[in-house]
This record gives sequence, C-alpha cells and structure tokens, in this order.
Amino acid sequence: SKALGQVEAGLDNIIVELSTCDRLIPLYTRDFEANKTNAKWLKRAVSRMYAKECTEDALYEKLVEAYVAADPSPQASVFFAGILYKRGKETEAMEYYKKAVEQEPDAFKKAENLYKIAQLFAKKGRKSQARNYANQALQNKPSMGKAYLLIASLYASSANGCGTTEFDKRMVYTAALNKARRAASVDPSIASRASKYIKNYLSQEPSRKLIFTIGVKPGTPHTIKCWIGETVKVPQK
Repeated sequence: SKALGQVEAGLDNIIVELSTCDRLIPLYTRDFEANKTNAKWLKRAVSRMYAKECTEDALYEKLVEAYVAADPSPQASVFFAGILYKRGKETEAMEYYKKAVEQEPDAFKKAENLYKIAQLFAKKGRKSQARNYANQALQNKPSMGKAYLLIASLYASSANGCGTTEFDKRMVYTAALNKARRAASVDPSIASRASKYIKNYLSQEPSRKLIFTIGVKPGTPHTIKCWIGETVKVPQK
C-alpha cells in the first residue's frame, strides 16, 4: 500500500509537470459528470488546474464548487473563497476564509487564512478588524513578518486621521515603524521588504526640531488616539 502510494504520488507529479491548460481543460470537462461527487478526483483536478494557472477558465470555478460540496475541508474552503473574491463577492469570500480557519487544525495554515481575512478587511478600509485578524495570525505564527507589515501599513495610512497636530500625526509613523522593525526581526526572509517600510517611516517621524519646539522630552510615552490606541515612545533624535 505504501509503495503504491509512492508510485501514485510520483505519477501525479509527472502529470502536473507535463500537463498544460490546453490538455487539462478538455480532459476534466470530459470526465466531470462522472466524478462531480468524487472528492479525491476533484481535489486533484482543482490542484492541477491551479498549479498550471488555468484558473481563468470557467471549468476551474465549476470544479472548485463541486470540490467544496464533496469535501467541506479547509483547503476546499480556501479555494472557494478565492473564487468568490475573484467574482467580487468579498463578504462571502471572507466567510469561507473564516470557515477554513475554524476547520484548520494546523496553526501555520490557520495563520495564513487569518492573514487573508486581514487583507480583505484592510482592502475594505476596516482597519481595526484588519489589525485584529493580523494579530490572530501572529498568535498562530509569531514569525509571520508580513502580518506586522500589514499592521504597519494600516497605521501609516491613518496618520492624517489620528491626530490634530503635526506632532500627533507624525507619531503615528513611529507606531508604524515599530511594527515594521518587528517584522524584520521575526522574519529574516522579508528583511529587504521591511527595510523599505522602515526607511519610509523613519523619514516621516517627528524631527528633532519639531520635538524640541513643542517641548516634549525624547523617550517619553505618547498615546496615539483614534482606532490605533497604542502608546509609543517619542523618538530619540
């Protein structure tokens, strides 16, 4: 049984490598009716179509919908969420990502699904909810630097709305900078990307002259209001 499984997996890899959309689409169109409730067949078909970037064809959506019905698994929910998102049904997509989170026992995979939900909320401008899901992703995978960068970008985009004075607004970039630095420290694989965020936010922080002018002592705590509600330290310029 083990040997057969290894052979089957090897053949599957060969099929994926040799296949093209022009070959896969007619093949799965022909065999769909006979296999539309066969979860194993549907999973392979969806995975191969996805791997070969055949996702623009209507057959892909048909396969995914059948896959979700035949196998309500985390992987199926994620595939279907992607279809719904592409259709512009972001709210429905979010529900399927949430479903995938509930179904997923693996912490790292759960973190990826939580991050996708955070991205959807961020795109909708619902920043507090986006941060909430990004933080949940980090609880499951503390080394997910991209989640910290998402929070950093949410903070930075709120600078004008989270302060009445220039100093208050610029301190929002200090909060964003802290998240970007955290991203770089926990996830070396995104260090280059994080460094761009860091450089940008450093340039937006309160200047030494501004800090001196308003009479604030460097290193003292400063609470950012609005939805961020975070306390950071005045930069040591």
